[in-house]
Amino acid sequence: MKYNEKFKLPTNFNQYSPISDLPYSVRDLSFSIKDFSKCRPLEEYILMYKNDLLKDVYIFDYFHNKKNKEIKIGFRFVFQSAKSTITETEVKNILNVIIKHTQLIKGVTIPGLS
Repeated sequence: MKYNEKFKLPTNFNQYSPISDLPYSVRDLSFSIKDFSKCRPLEEYILMYKNDLLKDVYIFDYFHNKKNKEIKIGFRFVFQSAKSTITETEVKNILNVIIKHTQLIKGVTIPGLS
């Protein structure tokens, strides 16, 4: 039996993308959720949000405050470019899109955002 008959080789491969040597920027946003049915839509929107400069998004804090009947979720956003140093304006523009969308979800607020 030939080698390629014994093992099925993959037909498509993930494209290699080099790791950037440029600095990255990290931002955190914490959300207060009074309507618990809005947790999943909030998480799905933020965790599935795509942008070329957004390299990683994850939940770093989750707290159910039974006394206040709310859930607080902290999301961490990691931004980086492979072409140039990312600017504060670029980061703010991306976060503003995320904030505007999440403010439309009833029962979800961002404490401390003015």
